[in-house]
Amino acid sequence: MESVILFVAIFLMLLGVIFLIAAGTQNLITGGALVLMAIVLMVFVYRSKRIEASKPTLVSQNFNVTMSGSGQMEKKELNCRSCGAPLSDNNLKVVQGGVIMTCPYCGTVSSLEESPKW
Repeated sequence: MESVILFVAIFLMLLGVIFLIAAGTQNLITGGALVLMAIVLMVFVYRSKRIEASKPTLVSQNFNVTMSGSGQMEKKELNCRSCGAPLSDNNLKVVQGGVIMTCPYCGTVSSLEESPKW
């Protein structure tokens, strides 16, 4: 739409200049009016482009993150430290950021500690 308005403004400007060159009283008034309309249209297009450029644009970005351990990951069987009975996932609870193991056989409560991978 702006390009059409700009085309019309340029056309009116050229037509107005032709009327001003013809130089009669009636032609001077008509040429001046055409040039003035062309200037108003060009200012309108300039202002609309400035307003459009000042509007914020939404930028969406997608991040793909993969997590991996620092060493070899292997599944280990958990055993009670007291009686050696096997423990399952149901015997684990997270309390204040730490993992607590409760043995269903002897009732021993202990914390699960992660060993260093180096």
